[in-house]
Amino acid sequence: MAGGNYDSYALARHFEQISERFARIETQLALLSEKLGVPYDPPSAGVPTEVVQLARAGKELEAIKLYRAMTNASLVEAREVVLGL
Repeated sequence: MAGGNYDSYALARHFEQISERFARIETQLALLSEKLGVPYDPPSAGVPTEVVQLARAGKELEAIKLYRAMTNASLVEAREVVLGL
């Protein structure tokens, strides 16, 4: 990984770290908003758990397909939901 070159494993690990960090930030935000009495709906609110798990595991295409199957959403809507997780 010298000189700014990244292999797919290194990139996947970076994205995994970023995803974990966002999850911790969302948890903290939810706790703070609860303490302050400010409503907060996480991006995953209303999205089936299985879809969220697939998306967070980096399986966006599978998550989109499952979301469409579960909700009858259009491809565009399902993509927006999954990429917003």
